[in-house]
Amino acid sequence: MIKSGGSFLYNGARCTIGAVVFLKGLPYMVTVSHIFRGEGDFLTADGMKLTVTRILKDYDLALVRLPPDSKVKITEFGASAQLEQAEMVNDVHTLQCRVVNSGASLVYLAFRRFDMPEPGDSGSPILQGGKVIGLISSVTLNNCMGTAISSNILLSLEKLLK
Repeated sequence: MIKSGGSFLYNGARCTIGAVVFLKGLPYMVTVSHIFRGEGDFLTADGMKLTVTRILKDYDLALVRLPPDSKVKITEFGASAQLEQAEMVNDVHTLQCRVVNSGASLVYLAFRRFDMPEPGDSGSPILQGGKVIGLISSVTLNNCMGTAISSNILLSLEKLLK
């Protein structure tokens, strides 16, 4: 089943599914675009060979259209609560973090010094109250801070595709 926090393979490496959404009546997998070379790149998810359908470089997002009969779990989104605990979740591990600031398009996170995201964690969902509030996009190791693409952007994908 394709779901938020699950994995896919790209160029032999494990990568993380950030969210699964319906756009224009079709299921799409959403992750960060900085891991891909561009639209048309091939990846494997749930045993299916898929292609990157759309890159939204301004938002560091990649969309992968899924076959209509794919087994998916649609992602439930929430809004970030500042100065509250959150967690980065994927099928390898769960990391605790705290939302330190949030805006219209980004959520800023603080991680514990010895519990930082690793390569392959890009695109992992950030959850508060069991709902996705963003997808991890970057981490600055020297100050243990991370940046996530806000759920506000993910909820606006339909408009961004026009």
